[in-house]
Amino acid sequence: MIEFNLKGISITATVEMERYDFRDKGGHYKTRFNRNTLVKADFWGFVVDNDLTELATVKSTLNYFMQAYWKRSSKASSKIELATALKHDYGVQQQSLYLVARQKNSIHSLEISLIENGKTANNIYLSGQEVIMLDIAIGKAINLLTPTYQLMEGHV
Repeated sequence: MIEFNLKGISITATVEMERYDFRDKGGHYKTRFNRNTLVKADFWGFVVDNDLTELATVKSTLNYFMQAYWKRSSKASSKIELATALKHDYGVQQQSLYLVARQKNSIHSLEISLIENGKTANNIYLSGQEVIMLDIAIGKAINLLTPTYQLMEGHV
């Protein structure tokens, strides 16, 4: 199990193992395990479950911010142009997660905001180091994702 927590953002990865005992054609007893990995990124209730597209969007945003951060750290007042949004619509409840680059007093930070039904539910500002930490955690979780298995008709 992997657990990561940073300012209300949590990344978890767990593995569920399914055991199968069987007998092969030669009469030998065999055991097989199927592994199912569950990856979850939780931004104060905005949950990303095993969705590679959304996880990759967050990771690429963090990565882009850090590349721009290092490129502009030596230049005065160079703004980082970055604004990414993920949206979930559950009918009654709409959630949007925004990742926006901010600059104040020549210090760059990444603002992560959760908007629920048009109102700000939570937001934080992450430093460069915190962005790297979150990027590492999401990267580790993505690497643990396993493809789904699909049996084809007529194959044994």
